[in-house]
Amino acid sequence: MDIQEVLKLAEELIYDHTGENLDYLQKTILQRTLEGQTYKKIAEETYASETHVRYIGAKLWKILSEILGENITKANFRTILENTNIHNFVPVFCRDNATNNINICPSNPPASPTKTNSQQTPTQHIIDLDKAPEIINFYGRTEELSTLSKWIVSDSLRLTRGYRLRVISLLGISGIGKTTLSLQLIQQIKTNFNYIIYRTLRFSPNLNTTLTNLLQIFAPETETSDNIETLLSQLQKYLEKYRCCIIFDDVQKLFAPGKLAGQYKSCYEDYQDFFQLLVTVSHQSCLLLISREKIPEITKLETENYPVRTLTLGSLGAYANEICQKRQLVDRESWEKLINNYQGNPRWLDMAATTIQELFSGQVAEFMEYQTLILPEALQGELEQQFEHLSPMEIRVMEQIANQSQPISIGEIIRKSELSIQESVNVIQSLKKRLLLDGKLENNLTVFTLNPVWKQYLKINSNNLKVSTKLDKANGEI
Repeated sequence: MDIQEVLKLAEELIYDHTGENLDYLQKTILQRTLEGQTYKKIAEETYASETHVRYIGAKLWKILSEILGENITKANFRTILENTNIHNFVPVFCRDNATNNINICPSNPPASPTKTNSQQTPTQHIIDLDKAPEIINFYGRTEELSTLSKWIVSDSLRLTRGYRLRVISLLGISGIGKTTLSLQLIQQIKTNFNYIIYRTLRFSPNLNTTLTNLLQIFAPETETSDNIETLLSQLQKYLEKYRCCIIFDDVQKLFAPGKLAGQYKSCYEDYQDFFQLLVTVSHQSCLLLISREKIPEITKLETENYPVRTLTLGSLGAYANEICQKRQLVDRESWEKLINNYQGNPRWLDMAATTIQELFSGQVAEFMEYQTLILPEALQGELEQQFEHLSPMEIRVMEQIANQSQPISIGEIIRKSELSIQESVNVIQSLKKRLLLDGKLENNLTVFTLNPVWKQYLKINSNNLKVSTKLDKANGEI
């Protein structure tokens, strides 16, 4: 076995024994042990004390010893696992070539299955991740993973209020890691569901197409109806019969561009009824909605004490150091400022790291010498796509806020933007729903500000517009 095969085997053994996935430190200890590194080196890499690394390592060797019935140590870890037959300890993962589904089957499956694929039993675990991106890197988010796992799997609500959570919205700005987190979550909850299904709404499929696609997973040989109500009724029966987790990514793609946040595109309003139905009707499944904008009906139902929850992702914090380390950046004392400048956003930080490597030989301090926040071209392109989705009034207010050196109050926004009080309030609410505006209380006055990345983008965009206008005038005079 190579290192990755041994590591994967160890992870599966521990998960099957404890029901928990390894965190970043545990994985690093196992991998670096396989590579022959000392605890001291591992501690330096993970910013943990050597004592803590040794303590976590000892716990891992103890768990593996219990599983394998042998005394596992740091020295013999790889040798013993290489001689271990995984089929004696963990479930078998089988892929259905026709559907691209992954099934978690028992260690000793029956020799002759009695049911066809169209008649799956609740004892099977079907994972269908059509068009899901591959997880290349995953940093931190242990607290968020724990929270989502508890919300989805825990029986505490069912015991106290008689129901489980039915819908969870996972929110965050572009690039913050929502999709990666949801796919990582699957590894923690996969044995608690009969079906786990991931679908992206990136290309805005209509509800009929989405429902038909879902129903074909449960019963691929069954003909589906063109009637929305019939499709909803059929899906509801499966959600009642089986424990399902359905993940919808890119929900914001259902919303209309050029309008205030949360307004559905024409002919997509039935999604609103669909989401609301899954909250208000009894079933044993869970819907996870991923969006960079708040979903209006979910926000409303959450305030009315329905079984829904919202988790908003913020900065990676100290875990973002792993990105700097992986990208081989130097000047560690400058990493924290770099991370803060790019809001602890893993994708934004990775884009910045590329620029630092290409133009500054990996030296963060030199990159940070400039008095302006540098936005790589790829990051500007990403922000531009979101900028074009905004309404004209939102753009006006954002530009006004971007020009301020200090946080600005609603009264100042009204005066500077020349919008009515009602328009200003609506716009501010919309920008907050898009997670683009931060509000706080200062001297008994609520003030608002933009994050530095968006502020810099708007300044660049404004300057480009001025240059373009001057060029147009110059060309007209020639």
